[in-house]
Formats: sequence, C-alpha cells, structure tokens
Amino acid sequence: MKIKALRMFSHYHLGNVSQGETRTVKKEIGEALVKMLLAEEVEPEKAESPDPEKPKTGGKGGNKRGADSADKGASQG
Repeated sequence: MKIKALRMFSHYHLGNVSQGETRTVKKEIGEALVKMLLAEEVEPEKAESPDPEKPKTGGKGGNKRGADSADKGASQG
C-alpha cells in the first residue's frame, strides 16, 4: 500500500515520516495510519500507454526517473 503523510509523525517500524512524504508500507500499517488521520492512501500511478496517433520525439536528454530514496527503507515483509 502506498501512503502520503498528512503531517510529520514517528512510527515504530517506519521511523520519522515528514509531511507530504510518500512511502510504500504494509497494508495493515497503512490502513491504521489512514484511520488515525496521519496519512492518506495514494492510488498507484498508472503507467502511461503511448498514444498511437502521436509519433515519438525527443532523444536522450531530460531528467532520468530514479528510485525514491524514501521507498528504500520501507519494510516489505
């Protein structure tokens, strides 16, 4: 489950969480944080499917999308 912190808080398993920070957490933890009004659930981002009418343009420039460092510390199991 992916959550976004509504305000800064500290959690036993997650540590310090800043306001506006987005993390992937266990479903049970996420649901509890949402019930306590500390976080809100974030819908999983849908992968944009390429529009067949638009030709691909551009090159190798631009910002590279990297892994969010906040997600690295999230407990997965």
